[in-house]
Amino acid sequence: MASWNAVVDVSNVCWSPYLPPLGRQAPVWDRLGLVMSAWRAQHGADTELELIADDSLVRVLGPDARSFLALKRDGGIRTAAVADGEILQLAREGGLHVITRDHYIDHRAAHRWIDQSPERFHAWDTVDGVVRLAPLGIRTRSAQDVSQAREVKVLRFAAKLDAKNQAHRKVLQTRWKCPNTSCRQAAQWQGQLLAWPGISPEGSAVCPSCRRQLVDLGPRSALHEVVVADLESHAELLRFPLEVDCPVIVGRGVAVKGIDLAMYADGGRSVIDTVSRQHLMMRLASAGSANWRLSVIDLNSTNGTTVQRWTGSGFDPAKPVPPDQETHLGTRDQVILGDTVLLRLSGKRYLAEPTNPNPETHRPAKPPDATTVTRRQP
Repeated sequence: MASWNAVVDVSNVCWSPYLPPLGRQAPVWDRLGLVMSAWRAQHGADTELELIADDSLVRVLGPDARSFLALKRDGGIRTAAVADGEILQLAREGGLHVITRDHYIDHRAAHRWIDQSPERFHAWDTVDGVVRLAPLGIRTRSAQDVSQAREVKVLRFAAKLDAKNQAHRKVLQTRWKCPNTSCRQAAQWQGQLLAWPGISPEGSAVCPSCRRQLVDLGPRSALHEVVVADLESHAELLRFPLEVDCPVIVGRGVAVKGIDLAMYADGGRSVIDTVSRQHLMMRLASAGSANWRLSVIDLNSTNGTTVQRWTGSGFDPAKPVPPDQETHLGTRDQVILGDTVLLRLSGKRYLAEPTNPNPETHRPAKPPDATTVTRRQP
């Protein structure tokens, strides 16, 4: 790359304790000037630097917020609710270097060029009082690593849940019911909310659709998470919890008693058009103490289901899943519905913790048997 023009992750710079004043865990506006000066000292005074920050940065800068706002008024810095996506898009389109200490693991699926261009990412450090820029050390991450990083951000920014927060962790490991009889989300399963709950400003669990306060049904059994994505673009449609001994049907349309993909398709409805109304049943079945086994059943779907088996270094070619037969999967195998929608387990492990519920008072709602499900065509 001939040019040393770069985009700067301003929020990441200002919060960094690796810049003077060293060790200070608070945003410091002057850190930005140190990094910009160091970059130009190493790569030329005429290098152009694009500055992008999170919207929230100005609210924590204190008196330095005036300098931030003045620079923004002059067009010297742009902001976004979460700057990561803007930074990576600008770098990709403009062929720019990226000055950051963030490895952007949760963005690897959408920005595959990161793995292919590690030399474009640079981090700062301070040695003997001098700020220097050096290669960040980007390395290829597995799909499980990417999924794990993305799960944390999805919970934090969409549901406002932080899995490191003990109270929020309890919310994630509790089975919930929405009491609103008019809520479409509540109608998707037999007395149990399948989607991840939201959290109110007061800290209560709320329905992600109608925002009504949820009813506590007791602790969950062992738990994992399913990622649903567009097969072609790998853009995620949704994530949902999959609990041991509580099978879930995946399909599209209001008649689904399970995960209705039509609720999450937004403008890209064509992605799910090949999915049958009751396409697939997913199951985490108990297999002895603290063990479980993942399986799927194609519910005689119109366009079929295929599975890609993980070999340890890649995926085997997709093979058809026989209808009305249980097919066992490995934890890294991928299932494809109608050649367009991909389902796989998330890489996050902390959700899969047994809570030993009382079987008499907290028994999962029994789903319809796979052999008696009414077949509906797309």
